[in-house]
Amino acid sequence: MITNNQSSACKYDAVSSEETAVADPASTTLPTSKKRWIKGLLFCALGVAIAFIAHLVLILKLAAKAFSRGYGWSSSSAVIYNCECDTANQTATGLHVLINVIVLTLTATSSYCCQVLSAPSRGRIDVAHSQRVWVSIGSSSFTNIWYAPRWRKMLWILVFGTSLPVQMIYNSFVYVSIGANDFGLLHAPRWLNQGPASFNGSTGASFNVSSDFHDAMGMSLEGLNAEIASGSLQELDGVSCAQAYSQDYQISRSTLVVFSEWFDDQTDLEPWTCQTTQNHGQVNVTGSNSKGKNHPCVLFAQNERRYNGTYVTAGFLPHEAYIFDDGDSDMVYSCYSRVVTVSCELSCSLPIGLAVLTCIGIKLLCIMIAALERRQEIILTVGDAIASFLGRSDPYTMNNCLMTRSNKGHPRSLPTAFRNDYPWVSVFSQAVPFRQGHTPPPQPKRIHSARQRWHCALPERMFRFLLLFKIGIMVLAIMAFVLPNYISGVDVNEGGMSSSEQKINSVYHSKVSLLNGGFLATVLCVNAPQALISIIYSVYNNTLTRLLLASEYNQYAIEQRPLRVSFPTGKQRSTYWLSIPYRYTVPLLTLFTLAHWLSSQAFSLVQIVPINIQGEHDRSRVMVGVSTSSLGMKILAVPVLVALVAIFGLMFRKFQSAAMPIAMNCSAAISAACHPPAGDTEAAEKPVMWGEVEVEVASLSTALGPGVEDFQTECRHCSFTSQGVKEPDPRILHY
Repeated sequence: MITNNQSSACKYDAVSSEETAVADPASTTLPTSKKRWIKGLLFCALGVAIAFIAHLVLILKLAAKAFSRGYGWSSSSAVIYNCECDTANQTATGLHVLINVIVLTLTATSSYCCQVLSAPSRGRIDVAHSQRVWVSIGSSSFTNIWYAPRWRKMLWILVFGTSLPVQMIYNSFVYVSIGANDFGLLHAPRWLNQGPASFNGSTGASFNVSSDFHDAMGMSLEGLNAEIASGSLQELDGVSCAQAYSQDYQISRSTLVVFSEWFDDQTDLEPWTCQTTQNHGQVNVTGSNSKGKNHPCVLFAQNERRYNGTYVTAGFLPHEAYIFDDGDSDMVYSCYSRVVTVSCELSCSLPIGLAVLTCIGIKLLCIMIAALERRQEIILTVGDAIASFLGRSDPYTMNNCLMTRSNKGHPRSLPTAFRNDYPWVSVFSQAVPFRQGHTPPPQPKRIHSARQRWHCALPERMFRFLLLFKIGIMVLAIMAFVLPNYISGVDVNEGGMSSSEQKINSVYHSKVSLLNGGFLATVLCVNAPQALISIIYSVYNNTLTRLLLASEYNQYAIEQRPLRVSFPTGKQRSTYWLSIPYRYTVPLLTLFTLAHWLSSQAFSLVQIVPINIQGEHDRSRVMVGVSTSSLGMKILAVPVLVALVAIFGLMFRKFQSAAMPIAMNCSAAISAACHPPAGDTEAAEKPVMWGEVEVEVASLSTALGPGVEDFQTECRHCSFTSQGVKEPDPRILHY
């Protein structure tokens, strides 16, 4: 008997050994065919190379534009175009479509390459099975790569790991910059809006004009008076004025002239210059005048009243607005406001472009290195595994034809002499190896009489996780509909737009909020939903792979079908891309590509560039923020929910056959179902079916003793075979 310590050491040494180091000398023969699996990797390398070239061309074109404007490779805010906001938004949207196509290409190729790198060879499976260890077949799994050679494990980490930074920063490579206007603010006497006559002595007021009036307001008092008289400035009542200037910064308005009830006898006209600044994440519109006074210049929202240091504010009542000047309050009855065209720029971050280019280049290099591996054969799909085991039966899985992943040889309640004291385990557990030449004891079982549902193909823990995961997705979807009502920021879609225009344009921007954390922190915050969508996609893809894998496996108990393998010979069929049929793959990829694009519209990086009183961009005060689209957030939930409902519906479909065990991705369970009759040669290249076969199996009558009904002691055998099969009898034991 082998001790536990000895068995543990034997197991880990064997599983970590070379592919050809198998316990049974009879199984040392490896295929002599060429590396046919390299074809899939080369297609992936081609896809990544196209993505690399597309991104390289994009970054070179944008860099050339940036260089012509004086920006270098280190610039995270290189201006590409000065244009209207609609044009900037539409161009950014088009580039984001291209970016998300590149991301989709990288995601699909990375998934396939990771599966190739983690796929076991038949030699490695034989090594594992000799230690009572099963490995995963046909689905993404960390178990296989866990004991892979160190160099292949490193390639797997790099191929998988280079996808994450791309998803976290790529959608912020191109973004829109919006201008925030500094503006002059004047608390003016009532006579100022009476036209040029007020300057020829028709008014009795005497006043002193500040010497820096022009610098503070951007124009002279005479010019301001003339614009008011000509109607160039928009007249608003007090409440509308307060609402228009209650934003953190102004993108569609500038000059503000406020008129109050009792401000007629003022002798000094002191204009204020209001500038947008950011301090510890808080946006302040600070005003200053020639007397050295400083006050906030923001008109706060209705029903808020600020006393200390507030220059202009709204009042308690919805129909009132007040101005506080040096501590004295006065009710505002009207104001004049200058409406300006929203200023936008299309910008890019060249460091992000270089980082993405580096990640794609590393991924391409890793795929090419992976193609140089000398393994002649790998098992990519369940069909490949069935074909391999039919061609050369596995002696370590005999006498257990109804093995499932959920019961990989554990002791049964049946009181027989064939009790198995050494169950199979995964690579993360310790098992007692088979002794040289040892044949597993029979593990008789009865078939199921009722059809099971697809979710039985999922491990119990994974099924519970999925239920919680789906609840979490529902909560996030509800938040996507509710959250826009609570997001604060500057509404960038209201100025001069009709309601229909606002709805159309809100897919680009709705509100912009500034963050305190710098450019990189804002980029990561903006793209956090992208990472979440990738996680959801990975969970959905893995779940769908397992469900469809089990469904196709189950269909072999219904009718005779050719095996679907990676490299077909004879009557075999070609495999799907990975393990999912195209009718499922294409909608899933389309839905999540749409989700990634919608996420880039619902949450996007925006740069706020202050425009000084002379109308020039002041890049020394540049701020970055998050643009949120309420419409985009609501639409974003749709593709994710559609995929959730579809997969949830599939989970509760019933298998066509009740008799066939659910092998899932367990190599041992698949191997146990592939012990055909002795005369069934080259079965893998012919149409096969699973069922009861004509194989002589010893009865249990001797072990159970007298007094037991014959049908309880009679045993039969089930297997994949190209010959005829019978439907298993649920009353009869099979092994």
